[in-house]
Amino acid sequence: MTFMFFTDWEGPWVTNDFAYEVASHFFSPVFFERLSQYDDYLAYIVEKQDYNAGDTLRLLAPFLVAAGVTSEKLKELSKPVYVPDAEEAMNYLIKRFRAAVISTAYVQFLEVSATPLGVENIYGTEFIPEKYPLPETEKKILLDAVRKIESLEEIELERNKSVEWLNEFFWKDLSRMQAGKIINDVVVMGGKRKKNVVENYRVENPVAIGDSISDFEMLEYTKNKGLAVSFNGNEFAIRHSSLAVISKTAFGNAAVVAAYASEGIAGVNRLVEGDFEVVGEIADKLKKVEFYWITSSNIDEIIGKSKRMRKRIRGGAGKLG
Repeated sequence: MTFMFFTDWEGPWVTNDFAYEVASHFFSPVFFERLSQYDDYLAYIVEKQDYNAGDTLRLLAPFLVAAGVTSEKLKELSKPVYVPDAEEAMNYLIKRFRAAVISTAYVQFLEVSATPLGVENIYGTEFIPEKYPLPETEKKILLDAVRKIESLEEIELERNKSVEWLNEFFWKDLSRMQAGKIINDVVVMGGKRKKNVVENYRVENPVAIGDSISDFEMLEYTKNKGLAVSFNGNEFAIRHSSLAVISKTAFGNAAVVAAYASEGIAGVNRLVEGDFEVVGEIADKLKKVEFYWITSSNIDEIIGKSKRMRKRIRGGAGKLG
């Protein structure tokens, strides 16, 4: 198969965390932060069976139904904020290479933000909230639970009282309610599912770009097959990538893909060494972009630099897993 790259969407191309924005709109940022921390715990620490990194969107779904959210409302709330130069950089890439966006984001957001940039292969989380009418009693239970979750102490990737309460609520209480069907039905495009999409294309030397915990399995798989790239990533992405890009411009993504497609690892090494002429016409877009091979000796420094840029570019969404 011809050369192809795979990329997460939220982080590498848009600064949005759409689920965070939706949850903040209807509830509060703290509510979503607790769900996100719980997601990190379930996926990365206890490795809960049938649970994938990024399933925060699965946990969130019943609450959105209780709040009366519809597919149309999700589209109305989809206001993409692109990483600087994202539209130009993506246009440069898709004229030259096959591309696939693999994102945990609800498809309503991807339809508004990724499709207009000309990306044809898009994989996201299917969620049609109007399919799930809930009794008023269950809506009240869910909305009351929002306030409880907001009051829980921060989860530091270790078992504490917050985790105990969330385990009871999501995997026991909801299982006895109609809302439990929503949890069972929503299939989030994260974790192993991202890896499976890449694997199913059977590309010989793939490039995968990610930035968060929901990408780590895709990155780990690609690291052993081609090139795994963390773009302003957090520690989960960096620890499973071979290359770190720290950048205020999406041309950082474009440069890595173009260099690898042209000269393989040698081409990417030229970027790391500061020889940007390997990517020709976009070389002048990379003046402040940093490229690092990730090693055991520099990983902590890279995590620090990357997280600072991540927060600078993405604001509140940047501190999520």
